[in-house]
Amino acid sequence: MESNQQGITSENNTDTIFTEDDFISQGYDKHIRQARNAIYAVAIFLMLNVIFLVATLPGSYEYLWLDLLLWGSFIAGFIILGLWTKKKPYYAIVGALLLYGIFIALNAVLDVSTLWKGVIFKIAIIVYLIKGMSDAKEAQEMKDQIGK
Repeated sequence: MESNQQGITSENNTDTIFTEDDFISQGYDKHIRQARNAIYAVAIFLMLNVIFLVATLPGSYEYLWLDLLLWGSFIAGFIILGLWTKKKPYYAIVGALLLYGIFIALNAVLDVSTLWKGVIFKIAIIVYLIKGMSDAKEAQEMKDQIGK
């Protein structure tokens, strides 16, 4: 019996009736996809902020390299986590929540008023990540149980 026609064979060589398509049909994919899109939205928003930062800074600003390094690290981190949601969605979403929390905290240390700037965007991102996290955990546990 081939696993791609009749189901997936788990590690203990028992056949199951579930396929990877069953996870998508159970609604897990919707919230995971929304969380992935939220992660990419943060990366895009940060990239736009970097462009604005570079365009408005005076030419004599000597710490531009440090700003670009920090912003680039956050942008790369979110892009990598967004890509990782396809393999291990739960861990990627938890990592994105932690990275986003670190980003917000770092900005708050530098300027407390940044906590209130874009508060609706921040809340929306956090809500999408938390909604996706619970479904991602269930979907990942189910995939691990069937050996995928």
